[in-house]
Amino acid sequence: MRTDNADAAFQACLAAIEGGIGTIEITTTVPSWYEIIRGLIGTTLGKVPVGVGTVWDPGAVSDAKEAGADFVVTPVVLPEVAEACRKEDLLCVLGALSPTEIYHARLAGANLVKVFPVAPVGGPDYIRSLQGPMGGVPLWASGGVEIDQIAAYLRLGVKAVGLTGALFPQDALVRRDMDSIRERATRAAQAAATVVAGAAGAAGAG
Repeated sequence: MRTDNADAAFQACLAAIEGGIGTIEITTTVPSWYEIIRGLIGTTLGKVPVGVGTVWDPGAVSDAKEAGADFVVTPVVLPEVAEACRKEDLLCVLGALSPTEIYHARLAGANLVKVFPVAPVGGPDYIRSLQGPMGGVPLWASGGVEIDQIAAYLRLGVKAVGLTGALFPQDALVRRDMDSIRERATRAAQAAATVVAGAAGAAGAG
């Protein structure tokens, strides 16, 4: 979630959850992100993991913990944030792009490595090219991901897919068009569920 309107952010996140989105990330660039996280956790009774994104400062990790966040996301490799996450017992997602950055993110202690921005460097094709040398690294694809690409990423073994503009388009936020966001969330959740069901069926057949 990226917007400069705190109320629209909160309502849009609720709409996305109603549509079936299973995890929400609120960036620190959103006004009142701390209160939004607390509000979402209270409204959903903690059933939907909520995290803090665009974290540059390790000091924000303790704020995230206090707000009730389940995870922290950085845009680049920040070992000091990973260390703070360890101390606060929060799942850590470090942003990286090149194979070297991905390696250093994992070395720093990232539980997941966010490949960002993935779209400009090839999207699913780039993830596929990483699978040989980076096959054991749990990846999160983010940055320009479209809803119709979710299945392709998940079939490549990506652990998480981040949606920003595809789920929360700025025009919908400005118009407070929560029905549109809810519909996008439903399509995204269905795309993920189809892959999960297919994998379960294949495992059962095996």
